[in-house]
Amino acid sequence: METIKVRGLVIKEFETGESDKRLLLLCKEHGRLLVYARGARKQKSKFIAAAQLFVYADFVLAKGRGFYSVNAAEVIENFYALRTDYDRLIAAHLICEVCEKTVMEQMESDECLRITLKSLQHLCKGHMPEEQILSVFLYKIFDDHGLAPHIHECVICGALMDAPTNAVLTPEGLCCAVHTINAGKHIEAPTVAALKHILEHDLADAFRFCIDGQNLKQLLSAAIMLWDHHFEWTLKSYESV
Repeated sequence: METIKVRGLVIKEFETGESDKRLLLLCKEHGRLLVYARGARKQKSKFIAAAQLFVYADFVLAKGRGFYSVNAAEVIENFYALRTDYDRLIAAHLICEVCEKTVMEQMESDECLRITLKSLQHLCKGHMPEEQILSVFLYKIFDDHGLAPHIHECVICGALMDAPTNAVLTPEGLCCAVHTINAGKHIEAPTVAALKHILEHDLADAFRFCIDGQNLKQLLSAAIMLWDHHFEWTLKSYESV
C-alpha cells in the first residue's frame, strides 16, 4: 500500500464509527487533507495524542481508495495551553475555521500554515489580547490570498493616506474622509496605523504593535467586514469572540 509522510496541523476532528476519528489536516506542501485515524478514540490507541484538535504532528498516511488513513504519528506541538483558557480556545477555533474554509484540498498552503502556527503560538503565550492575534492572522491571510486592502492611497481619489485622522476602510482599501461612503467601516488613526503595520511588516514583526482596546475591536471588526465581503461563509466562531 502506498504511503506518504506529511507534517500537518489538525484543524478539525470528527467522531466516526465506534472508536474512530476523521481528521482534517492543514499540511505542509499538501494543503488540506481529510484522513481517517482508526481506533483513535480508544484509550490505548497509538494515535490518541496526535488525533486531537490543534495538534501539529508528523503523520505517515496510507493511501486507500479515495482516502488516507493514519499509519503512524509523532506529535511536534500540542498547543495544550489553548485548552486551559476559554477566550484563547475560542480564538483558536476561529483560526482553524478560517483555514478550513479558505484552503482547498491538495492546494499548496505553506504560508497559510506558517501564519496559523505563529498565531497559535502567540495565543498559547497569552501575552497579548486575542483580538490583536486574530487581527494579524486575518489580515495576513487576506494578503496571502491577494485580498489585502490598499492602504497607502484613497481608493477613490488617490490622495495619500499617510496619517489620516479619520478614514473609512472599504473592501478595496482605505478611503479618505472627504470621500466617505456607506460601504465601509470608519476607523480611527491608531487603527489605521496598526493596519499599516500588519501589512507592511513580515510575520515575525507584524504582531508587535500597541493600541487600546477600542481600536483593537475596530481593527478586528474591520477584518470581519472584509471576510464577509470576500468569502461566502459566516465565521461561526466569531460570534463567541
